[in-house]
Amino acid sequence: GATGAQGPTGETGATGATGAQGPTGETGATGATGAQGPTGETGATGAQGIQGEQGPTGATGAQGIQGEQGPTGATGAQGIQGEQGPTGATGAQGIQGEQGPTGATGATGEQGPTGATGATGAQGIQGEQGPTGATGAQGIQGEQGPTGATGAQGIQGEQGPTGATGATGEQGPTGATGATGEQGPTGATGATGEQGPTGATGATGAQGIQGEQGPTGATGATGAQGIQGEQGPTGNTGATGAQGPTGATGATGATGPQGDPATDDQDLSLTGNILSLTGDPTPTPAIDLTPYLDNTDDQTASQVNSDTPVDVDGDGTTEATVEDVIQDIAPITSKAARIFYPPSIAIDASTTGTGRTVDLYGEYIAQYGTPTAASAGAPAAVPTYARTELYYYVTFADPTVFDNISIDANGVMTYDIIATPADYNSLINVVFVVK
Repeated sequence: GATGAQGPTGETGATGATGAQGPTGETGATGATGAQGPTGETGATGAQGIQGEQGPTGATGAQGIQGEQGPTGATGAQGIQGEQGPTGATGAQGIQGEQGPTGATGATGEQGPTGATGATGAQGIQGEQGPTGATGAQGIQGEQGPTGATGAQGIQGEQGPTGATGATGEQGPTGATGATGEQGPTGATGATGEQGPTGATGATGAQGIQGEQGPTGATGATGAQGIQGEQGPTGNTGATGAQGPTGATGATGATGPQGDPATDDQDLSLTGNILSLTGDPTPTPAIDLTPYLDNTDDQTASQVNSDTPVDVDGDGTTEATVEDVIQDIAPITSKAARIFYPPSIAIDASTTGTGRTVDLYGEYIAQYGTPTAASAGAPAAVPTYARTELYYYVTFADPTVFDNISIDANGVMTYDIIATPADYNSLINVVFVVK
């Protein structure tokens, strides 16, 4: 029949020893569950008796309202696990009550075999999670039951941190070399680099034997006046002369009339290097002119700026002062600008002979002084140097044709023709250097 209301639970008395488990009878139908009364305090649990064989589970009735969870008593020792019986169908889940505090977990007994899983009933409302009690010792692991069907895939979790990189494996063997690809097109030629510095001048060869002095030729006509050279740089300003004696002091002039203090009429007064105002209703501090009297024009080359700075030596940096220009152009004018080739001349080598002479300076003056032609507006003659302003060199002479070459201080070369040129052509290079 229908179950009556649950009365209050009395205090639990001490549990006596459990007797041997008898066989479980068939479970009858479960009646409707009445309202849950308050749970009383749980008494101490007695020792677990031997587990009997599990009987078949009957159908589960409807779940009643969950009452408040009472405190869990201490768990007794786990008895021997009996064989798992078949699981019956699960009834509908009732409303989940508040989770009470979890008591201490007792020792876990041996795991029995897992029975077949019954059908899962509808999930009831989840109650609040109570605090978790201490975990008891782990019991012996039972045999693994059959694996249930795989549930639906859950939501993808966040990416975990990347693990540390494993150690690098050993180097594998090198693969065979592949076939060589076709030759690619040749790249464009790069820009030409800047001109390197001029190499040092080689050592001068040994002076040849001085030839005999040839007769002096007649003096040629005086050439036309050369072009006026450019104005040279202004020399440094000379040192300032000594200060002359101070002149006698002139007579003191008559005193002028007294000024009107009410006006702003004022007079300058200079005493030594001190300048001041007189007749000033408002006193004005005197001015010492000493710092302004040192205004000479004495300047060094490094203090004179160029009107238009230029790069005189081609190093990419402009020279801003006269000193910069001098320092950069001097190495150029002291070497390269002093060396030049005289005009080409013909030397008769159609027959052999010794002690022959040619006036290199005379040939130079003859051609530069009376050019065959000149550009429009050019002077009639090319500027030239005097004999004693030049050094004379032969840098090369065909050794199969010329021998015993020497040059005197006036530019007269003496030489021997030891053989005629095989192809009616031979070379001799002459260089002039300005002293």
